[in-house]
Amino acid sequence: MRRFQAWPILLPAALCLLGAFCRTQPPPRNFILVTLDTQRADYLNCYRPGSAATPRLDGLARRGLRFETCLSLIPITLPSHASVFFSEQPFQVKNYNNGQVIRPLKSRPTLATLFRKNGFTTAAFVSLGVLKSVFGLAEGFDLYREEFPSDRWYLHAEEVNRQVLPWLEKNSGRPFFLWVHYSDPHEPYITPDAPPDMKVTFNGRLLGDRYYLSKYLTIPLEVTLGHGRNEFVIEVSSPYYPNNFQARLDLLEFDPPFDSAGLGIEFVSGWFIRRPDNVYFLKNRAVLDVINRGRPRPFRMTLRGKMLLPPEVLPEYYKKEVEYMDFHFGRLLDKLEELGRLKDTAILVFGDHGEGLGEYLSPNGDRHVGHIHYLYEKYMRVPLILYRPGGREAGQVRTDPVTLLDMAPTITQVMGLKRPSFYQGRSLLDRPLKNAPAIFEQTYKPEAAWDKFALRRYPWHLIFTPEEKRYEVFDLASDPAERTNIFPQKAGQAEILALRQELEKMTRDVLQNKEVIPLDKSAEELLKSLGYIRK
Repeated sequence: MRRFQAWPILLPAALCLLGAFCRTQPPPRNFILVTLDTQRADYLNCYRPGSAATPRLDGLARRGLRFETCLSLIPITLPSHASVFFSEQPFQVKNYNNGQVIRPLKSRPTLATLFRKNGFTTAAFVSLGVLKSVFGLAEGFDLYREEFPSDRWYLHAEEVNRQVLPWLEKNSGRPFFLWVHYSDPHEPYITPDAPPDMKVTFNGRLLGDRYYLSKYLTIPLEVTLGHGRNEFVIEVSSPYYPNNFQARLDLLEFDPPFDSAGLGIEFVSGWFIRRPDNVYFLKNRAVLDVINRGRPRPFRMTLRGKMLLPPEVLPEYYKKEVEYMDFHFGRLLDKLEELGRLKDTAILVFGDHGEGLGEYLSPNGDRHVGHIHYLYEKYMRVPLILYRPGGREAGQVRTDPVTLLDMAPTITQVMGLKRPSFYQGRSLLDRPLKNAPAIFEQTYKPEAAWDKFALRRYPWHLIFTPEEKRYEVFDLASDPAERTNIFPQKAGQAEILALRQELEKMTRDVLQNKEVIPLDKSAEELLKSLGYIRK
């Protein structure tokens, strides 16, 4: 008798417990997408303890869901972001390089368009010139901020926040979709508070002693040439290489040009010119003379470059940039808390690609610093943190591999929006796949030195360079740093053969359908100013 009397109490309790697991969590009111340009996963403390002091991103990870293995599809900024906003591979979007315009298609609305059609206010704040609206990602945004100083095409995180935080104050009263793009870990690795590192004198007169060569700024030097020989002396201040070349100039232009009538240029001392790509290396107190055979006249010398840093110090410089960015990301969280919006705003934070810090050699034989050319894990593995207010996954870590294709499907599910049929990725809220397909990675000329393609099916990472008919295979279980190419030993293994056949077919299909998309002159100059391409 007691058993039956207990049913009225136990049955509602059981149904209530079942409902707690089955019911869908109501969507948050707002969504913030935060992209950390050039952010390696292993330079956040929550991924590799001790790598960098990142308390604010670590704190978000503790309150959200962290993905241990998130992979970019391409180590180039614009196409990587395009893969996020469309949930398509770069070759499907037809965006292979920075500077190429993404053609809008009515059948392929951007993520921002979906939000705007559902009544959200939409805004984007970008910090790199390669993401300017002209290149195609501004579709669907009510506001797309892309303002840069005259001497550079990037913004520091603090400068981004000066735009974002006032916008939040004005718009927090209505549902919003906000994209915030920080790029401090991108070259140049220099925080805003760094001291000046260059001064220039002209004919014995100081032109300026507060130039920042290490910030990769475009520096115009305007003078009036006297008749005869005029002397520029460039002093660079660096603790490294005191008796050798301390800096490099990727841009050195003269107006009027040095081959003009009655004008001559002499690199007197402290210079080495690498003629194939017109890169100028200089020592401290490098002397350049301008010979003017006519009357006094205006003259401008424009330069842009960077200080030379030993490979062993690069991680520390990179780390400082990450820590600076983390601090200002925290200011964004503080503003949400102040406005009472953190409790109803979902946040997705991830890197668009990684960065090489001298672990591999570049095409010219130097230790490679940057991205674009390679598909190794250092360049492709990025952090990913999903925070949902009230989310039951708080503090959890997922180890199954995911990609940036999965961002848009996740966001639409979190926000209760209808998922477009063309999306290639899957929602991160779904259960991990038992037999997940291999992850396809790519990078393309002309920005990259070669077209490269890869398939990643753990533990194998197979990389193919068609132009050189070169294969590389790495066992990520025993060699996560990818130091030893074991293709010669493993080429005949069944798993590697199957992976190779799959990769070769995909490579053929991509290259046969690849479109040649020329860069206009302004885009080419932008990429030069950012250091993506050389002359």
